[in-house]
Amino acid sequence: MTTTKYQAVSIGARAASPKDGHQKANAFSKLLFRWATPLMALGNERQLDPADVWPLQLENQCSVVGRVFEPVFIQSHSIMWAIASVFGWDMLWILVMQVGKVLGSLYGPYVLQQIVLSMESNAGFDITYCLELIASLVVVRVVSALLSAHSDLQMQMVVVKVTSALQHLLFQKSLRLDAASRRVKSTGEISNLFLSDIPTIVAFSMVGNQLVILPVQIILTLWLLYTVIGWSTFVGAAVVVFTLGGNQFLSNTIETTFDALMSQKDTRMKAINEMFGAMQIIKLNAWEEMFAAKLAVERTKELEILWRLFVLVTISVVLLYLGPTLVTIASFASYTLLQHQTLPASTLFTALSYFTMLKFPFSSLSMTISSTMQALVSLRRVTEFLDLTEKNATTVFTPATAPKDRLQNYVDNDVVVAIENASIGWDVATPLFRNVNLTIKRGEFVVVHGSVGEGKSSLCAALLGEMDKFNGSIFVGGRVAYYSQQAWIQNMTIRDNILFGHPYDRVKYNNVLAACALSKDLTLFPAGDRTEIGQKGVNLSGGQKARISLARACYSDADIFILDSPLSAVDAIVQNEIFTKCFLGLLRLKTIVLVTHSPEIIASSFIHRTIEVKDGQVVDQDVVALETSHDRTILIDPTLPSRPGFQVSNEVLTKAYTPTPNDYSTIMSPSVSSPLGGLGDNLFTPVMKLRGQTFDDVSGQLVQDEERMQGDVSLSVYSEYLDAAGGYGAVVSLLFGLILWQALTVGSDLWLNVWTGTVATESPQ
Repeated sequence: MTTTKYQAVSIGARAASPKDGHQKANAFSKLLFRWATPLMALGNERQLDPADVWPLQLENQCSVVGRVFEPVFIQSHSIMWAIASVFGWDMLWILVMQVGKVLGSLYGPYVLQQIVLSMESNAGFDITYCLELIASLVVVRVVSALLSAHSDLQMQMVVVKVTSALQHLLFQKSLRLDAASRRVKSTGEISNLFLSDIPTIVAFSMVGNQLVILPVQIILTLWLLYTVIGWSTFVGAAVVVFTLGGNQFLSNTIETTFDALMSQKDTRMKAINEMFGAMQIIKLNAWEEMFAAKLAVERTKELEILWRLFVLVTISVVLLYLGPTLVTIASFASYTLLQHQTLPASTLFTALSYFTMLKFPFSSLSMTISSTMQALVSLRRVTEFLDLTEKNATTVFTPATAPKDRLQNYVDNDVVVAIENASIGWDVATPLFRNVNLTIKRGEFVVVHGSVGEGKSSLCAALLGEMDKFNGSIFVGGRVAYYSQQAWIQNMTIRDNILFGHPYDRVKYNNVLAACALSKDLTLFPAGDRTEIGQKGVNLSGGQKARISLARACYSDADIFILDSPLSAVDAIVQNEIFTKCFLGLLRLKTIVLVTHSPEIIASSFIHRTIEVKDGQVVDQDVVALETSHDRTILIDPTLPSRPGFQVSNEVLTKAYTPTPNDYSTIMSPSVSSPLGGLGDNLFTPVMKLRGQTFDDVSGQLVQDEERMQGDVSLSVYSEYLDAAGGYGAVVSLLFGLILWQALTVGSDLWLNVWTGTVATESPQ
C-alpha cells in the first residue's frame, strides 16, 4: 500500500484546549470523578450547548491517531494487529482492571459462606469475625466499583481512538483508489463500510477483553464450586461444555446470516445512492412511487434476513441463560443423589451464589460470541476494500520525487509541466493517450481544446495523477489548483466555499471576487458572502456555482492552475470579464492550463499556446499558427455593446512593463515575471463599495439552530414512546414477564430455604 497524502486545511473548528477538566484534576478528583461535577451541575441548571463541552483532547483527535495507526497497518496489513499494537497497552490496563473487578465479585460468596458457617458452628456465632468480614466486603465492593467505572472510561476513550483510526484509514484509502477499484466499489458500498462495518468492529473492540475474562471467570467460579460441592462440579462443567457447543453451532449460523445481511444492505444502499443521483429525472417523470416500491422490496428482503438473525440470536441467548439453571440442577442432583450428601445452608447458599454468578458470564458470552462473528464479517469486508488497487504514487513526478538529472533539466529550461512519451488511460487494455509529449513552461497560458469526448478532461486528470500511466513520464513542478468540469460546492457560506479553510485576507479576497465577476452577485444575496449555500448549490445559478468554484481555485494562490471548462456556464460578457480580469490579470504571473470550446479564446493573441486533443493524440500549436484561421480580436463579437472593462486594446496589453513588488504583493504571490505584468491597473476594478447597504446574517442562514424543549418531559412523550414500542399491550406483557421472572427466582430461593430447613431438622436422626 502506498502512503500518498493529501493536503488538509483547517475548517475553523474549535481548537482543543491544552487541558480539560480531566487533565487539570488532581489524583483524588480523578479517582472519584469529581472533575465532571461542574459540567453535570451546569447541565442540571440549564441545557448544555456544544460550547459547554470540553473539546476533544489532542491525543484523541483523528489527525493524531491516524498518523500513528496508518504506518502500523501498512507494515502489518492486519487491522486487528494494528489495533493491538497501537492501543494494546491501553487495552491491557483495562483488562487488569476488569480482572480485578471479577476477583472482587468472587469475594462475596466466600463471605456469605463464612458467615453461615459461623451461624451453624457449635461454638457459637462470632459477631466480631462476621463484622470484620462484612467490613472487608464493603471495601472490596467499593474498589470493584471504582475499577469498573475507570475501566469503562478508559474503554470509551479507546473506542474513540479506534473509531478515528479506522475512519482515517478508510478515508485515505478512498482518496487513493484507482479507476479500476472505483468501478468495483460503488459509493453506496463504501458508505456502508463507514455506517455499518466500522461500528461493528468498534463494538467488538469494546467486548474483546471479554473473550479472555469470561472464560477465566467461569473457570474460577467452577473451581470455587468444586471446593464447596466436590466432583459434582464436573457434572455442571459437562453441562457448560454442552451449552457452549450448541451455541457454537448457532454462532456459525449467525455469522453466515450476518454476512448475507451486510450484502443485502450494500444492495439497498447502492439503490438509494443511484436514486438520489437521478432525483431530477425521477421527479420530472413522476417515477417516485415506482422507485419507492423498488426500495421497499430491497428493504423487505433486508428485514427478512434481519428477523432470521434476531431469531438465531434469541435462541442463543435463551440457551446461555438456561446454562446456569441447568448447571445448578445437574450439580445439586449429582451432589444429593450420587454423592449421597446433604445440603446444609452454608453449602447450598454458597453454591447458589456461585451459580448465580455464572449467569452474567454465560449471558455475556452469547453477546460476545455474536459480536465476534459479526466483527469477523466486517473485518473481512473492510480488508477486501483496503486490498483494492491504488493510484500509483509515482505516476506524476514532483520536484521531491523526480530524478535529479531530469529535475535539473526542467529547472534549467523553466519547465513546470512535462509529459514525455507517456501512454495514459483509465483501463490497461485500452490506453486513451499513446506516446504523448507536452511541455509547459512557467508562466505560460495554455488553452486545451478539441471535440466533445476526445479526452480533454482526461488530460487534466492525467496531470493530477488520477489516470493510470503505462509508460513514459509525467512531471508537475508546483502546487496545483484544479477546477472540475462540474462545479463542486459545499454546504456552507459563500465565503467559506471560497476560502476553503485558508486564512481570510481581505484585500486578496476582494480582488478574487472582482476577478471572478462575483462582486455584483453578492449584493443580490440577503447576507452577502455570509449567505449559506444549500446542498450542491441548490440556491445558486449554474454561472454562480462556476464562478465560486473558480474563485476558490484562485484564492488558493497555487503555482499551476488546471481549469476544466470554467467558462462554459457563463455568458459571453461575463466570459470576457473573467478572461481579462482573472486569467490575464489576477493570474498573470501563474501557469494556466485552460480547457475551453470558445473559438474566441482559442484564437486570442493573449494566450501563449493552444493544445488540440484529437484521436488519442495531443497536438501542440503556437498561437501564431492560428492567425490565418481565426479572428484575433479580443474574445467576442465586437458588435456587442461595450462597457467599462469589456474590451482591452492590444496597445495596453503589449506595452513594456517592469513589475514592482507592490503591484501584486497584496493580490497573489508571483511565480514568474510575466510579459503581461502591466495589466494589473487596467484589468482590476475595485470591489464596489456598498454604501448604505447592510446584510442580514440571519436571513442568509439555511441551517438554523436546533430548537429544543426545556423543562420536564411531558406524559405525552412517554405515551408516544410506548406506542412506538408496540403499545400498552406489549409493554404490559413485558412487565408481566419480568415480574414473573423475579417471582420465580425469589420462589426458588424460598423453596431452597425450606429444603435446607427440612434437612437441618432431619439430620440429627
